Amino acid sequence: MSSSEVLQLKDKSAFGAGGRRLCFTHPNDPSKCVKILRQDDDRTVRLKKKRIIPASFHREYDNNRHEMEVLNELYDQIGEEMTDHLPRCYGMHETDLGPGLVLDLIRDEDGQIARSIRQLITDGFDLADLRTAYDKLGDFLHEHIVLSRKLLDHNIVVSFDKDGVPTMYIIDGLGDPAFIPLARWSKTLGRAKVKRRIEEAWPRFEKFAKQGGVTEEMRKNSTWDQGILRHRD
Repeated sequence: MSSSEVLQLKDKSAFGAGGRRLCFTHPNDPSKCVKILRQDDDRTVRLKKKRIIPASFHREYDNNRHEMEVLNELYDQIGEEMTDHLPRCYGMHETDLGPGLVLDLIRDEDGQIARSIRQLITDGFDLADLRTAYDKLGDFLHEHIVLSRKLLDHNIVVSFDKDGVPTMYIIDGLGDPAFIPLARWSKTLGRAKVKRRIEEAWPRFEKFAKQGGVTEEMRKNSTWDQGILRHRD
């Protein structure tokens, strides 16, 4: 853990909830967030794969530990330029809700927490106006061979500057999930995989936009926030 101080989060309101984690604004630094593993019964459980060990001994996948390892590796690989499109990781920190992962919190120029592509679509934002920002994100991922799972609309947030110009950041889903990570071992295969991820994602975003975004029914029947922020403080 990065400090002996225990961060107090129990009396704070999470600004977002995913299937496995809650996200809080860092109580001492509004430019950072803290991700906590959910412990409630409604959380999504993914078991860490151990092929040789019997299923009864499997342990739950630790999103925080994995994300920290991936982001630290990317920072070593790319340097400060990484923060053009990815949050920087500041390690694990003890909280009153358990170990928390501290990261940059992406905000708009006006100070509000940046919304996901999914939330912007739901709020009525024209997806076409984000295409240039998406292409710049794609160029960055391709140049630096940043491997990821599928690029999902709730895992990409959009920060607007004072002139309303958008910049995209990936806040989750990084790393190569392949059991045999050929794309990590070969730059050629890596770039091909990144290119495929980039090309596959935009049509999905367009399809979701045509459907009108997140409906009240979707949120009502979901155990996570569907990429919609609870607050933007």
